[in-house]
Formats: sequence, structure tokens, C-alpha cells
Amino acid sequence: MISISSLKEKGAEQKQDKKINHELPYFITIVTLLSSAGIGPYFMLQRVKSIELLPTIRQETQKMLKRIDLLGVDPLEVMRNVRTHSKSKALGEFFDGYVSTIESGGDIVSYLKSKMKTVYDRYADTQKQSVTKLGALVEAYMTIQVVLLAVYIIGAAVISDPFNEAQTGITGEMIFLIATPLVSAAFLFFASKNRVSKSPELDLKKIIMLSVPAFAISGIVIGLDIIPDPLFGPYLLGGAFIAASILPSIKFKKLYAMTIAAEDSTPKILRTISEARKTGMSPESSVIHACKRKEYGIFNSIANGIANKIQWGVDFKTIFQDLKKEIKLFNVLISYNILFELISAGGGNPQTLDSLTETSERLHEIQKEKRELLLPYLYVGFILMGTTGFTTLLVIDSFGDIEQQSQDLSGIEGEIIQSTLGLFPLIVLIQSWTAGLFLGRVIKGSFSGGFLYGIILVILTLVGITLVQFSIIDVNSLF
Repeated sequence: MISISSLKEKGAEQKQDKKINHELPYFITIVTLLSSAGIGPYFMLQRVKSIELLPTIRQETQKMLKRIDLLGVDPLEVMRNVRTHSKSKALGEFFDGYVSTIESGGDIVSYLKSKMKTVYDRYADTQKQSVTKLGALVEAYMTIQVVLLAVYIIGAAVISDPFNEAQTGITGEMIFLIATPLVSAAFLFFASKNRVSKSPELDLKKIIMLSVPAFAISGIVIGLDIIPDPLFGPYLLGGAFIAASILPSIKFKKLYAMTIAAEDSTPKILRTISEARKTGMSPESSVIHACKRKEYGIFNSIANGIANKIQWGVDFKTIFQDLKKEIKLFNVLISYNILFELISAGGGNPQTLDSLTETSERLHEIQKEKRELLLPYLYVGFILMGTTGFTTLLVIDSFGDIEQQSQDLSGIEGEIIQSTLGLFPLIVLIQSWTAGLFLGRVIKGSFSGGFLYGIILVILTLVGITLVQFSIIDVNSLF
């Protein structure tokens, strides 16, 4: 029998392997560029150890350096034993080829460039597969919303008898009311576990501070029946959702615009640096020349700041730490991190910078293509959520009219039915807002990116509620 401890150990190994495989393309890029700059294996490991953006690879590198520094083992022997000591098969195979190429007198740079090309081809395929998985998640989410509505309609029409005074159909309604938010919560959880290119999230504490007053006011007004007319309940809740989402959506829009500008500008800056180096300019002067240009949109301020700091004599490590505070996108940060490490190590020659530029351009193309592939799912989500929410409201309104026409309910029983039916518009509003957060995570890579989508879906739902509650569209009048 397999023990629990062995299962936990196996799970930890698989988790570690996934982390290493995620960081491996960037690690191979760094090793390739440092090697092409003439830096040997030991000093290459020393440079990788200082790169905080690759925490798992960094940890593996520190273990290797301890064996070299403390036990006096030869660096190539340590690299050869990575397959035995590391939990990543891919990392072990890479070091096997690296050591074999060096020992056989082969062209190590050629080997590394071929590995880099292979790993980025695999990375591009992985990103396309992730788009397919995310698309399937969106489709599953929207399909389940339709299925829940269909199950409720069938249950209300077949199982329960609206003309039977002994039945109220409340059980099916309550199941629908409970199941819908639970499904949304489950898919929000699944979306959070998907590895996507993450955009920066806003501070949760600040979002809560902005949201609590709006929800507290609407909750008190609805809960205490301060406005007795139940028709106003959905508008109060919808207004709370919109009020709580406006400032976060504005802040995220600015943050996301800066992120996209940084992603678009980084390959241009690196290309300019590479071309400047070919004219004989020093690496530092090339960076200043590239960052001083005015063609990077809202990223100009950050790029100009890099140039100014270099002119003031600020070291690259401090410049990079300052950059991390302003830009959170991994692909941008890793490009600048590698650039600064190369220049600090004396490897800022034109050929090496050319390779770095090509890598940055490739990453930019992959991410841009991924965003374009994900965009249609936003339209699908809007259409399905809009039509499903509106159809739900029409169905509930229709069943409510049937109950009122078929039997004269009064007293506690009638009040229960009316209060239960009155919950549906509120549930549909909650569903619309959470769907916006879900789409934000899928499309923008951040739940914070869903506040704007939530506002749009809530407004569409309020329009549907208005059309149904005020009988602008009445299903029963059509038959």
C-alpha cells in the first residue's frame, strides 16, 4: 500500500517539476547569452543565483554552488549530477547536454541556441494549449448557466404543478438560487488556478475599503425594507456593484495600459540598444540612447527614468529594483533583468544583445497572439451571459404571472412566493458581476481586469430587469 507520506512526496516533486519547467525557457536564455559572452560555467551559476525572478531555478543553482564551494566538487561534475539530485527531468537533460558538449569540445553556444529555439517553440505551443483550456473553461461556465436555467424550467413545468394550491414550486426555485452562485464561485476558483500570463492585481484591502460602504448601504436599505417597493431592490444592488467597481476599473485600466506599453516598448528598446552597440557605443551609452527616445507612449517616463539613473551613476541592481515597483509584467522584467546582468558581467556585445532582442520579440509575439486568441471568448461570454440573464428573468416573471392567475394566494404562503421570486433579479445581478470577474481573469489575466466587464454586464442586466418588471416585454401577452 502506498503510504500517505510517499503520495505527498510525489505530489511535491511534481509541483517542483512544474515550477522548474515554467522557468526553464528563461534560464536557458540567460545561460545561452552568458555563454555567448564568454562566461564560464561557474560564473554563469553565480549570475543566475542573483536573479530573483526565477526563484525555483535560483534555489537549484544555490544547491549546486554549495556543492562546488563547500565540498570542492568540479562544476561540470555538479551539473552532470543534476539529473540525480533535481526533481526536474528537463533540467537534468539540459545540463547533461551542456556538460557533454563542453567535454567533447563542441560548440557550446550553438548547442545552447538550438536548445533555446526548441524550448521557445515548446513554450509557444504551451501558450496555445492554455488558450484552448481557458476557452473550454469559458464555454463550460456559460453552458452550465444555460443548463441550470433549463433544469429549472423543466422542473417547474413538469415536476411541479402551478395550478395545484398544495405546491408552490419554492423548492426548485431555492435550489436554483443556491446553485447559481455556487457554480460561479467554483469557476472563479478554477480560473484562479489556471496558469496564465498574469496582469497585476489591485490591492485587495483597498478594493474592500471602496466596496464595503456601497454594499452596506444597499444591504441595509434592502434588508430593512426602507424602500418598501421590491422593484427598487435590484437597482440598489446593481448601483452598489457599479459604485464598488468604478474606481478599481479606472485604476486597473491605467495599470494595464502601462503594462501593455511596457510590453510593446521593451523589444523596441532592446533592438535600439543592439543597433547602437554595433556602431561602437558602450553598453551603458547604448541603454541611455535607447531609453531617451520619445516613441514609447506612456512608458516614456519609466524608460527616461532608466536613462537618467544610469547617467547619475546608479547601479543596475538598484535600477532594476525600482523598475519592479512600477512594472509587474514578468516578461518585461526578465528581459531587463537579463540585459542588466549581461552588461554587469561584461557581456554586452552586439551578438549577445541581438540574441536577447530576438528572444524578447519572440515573447512579445507569443503574448500578443495569445491575447488575440482569447478576445473572441469575451464576446461569447457577453452574449451568453446577457441572453441567459434576460431569459431567466423572463421565465421567472412568466411563472410568477401563472401563479398569480391560477390561484389566489394570500397570507404567509403568498408572501413567501413573492419574496422568493423577488430574489431572482438579485441573484442574476450577482451572477452578472461575478461573470465579469471571471472573464477578466481569463481575458486580462487578472480578476481586477473584470471590474469593467462586471459593470457592463450589470448594466445589461438592469436593462433586462427594467424591460421585464415594467412589462415592456411580456411573454404571457404573446400567447
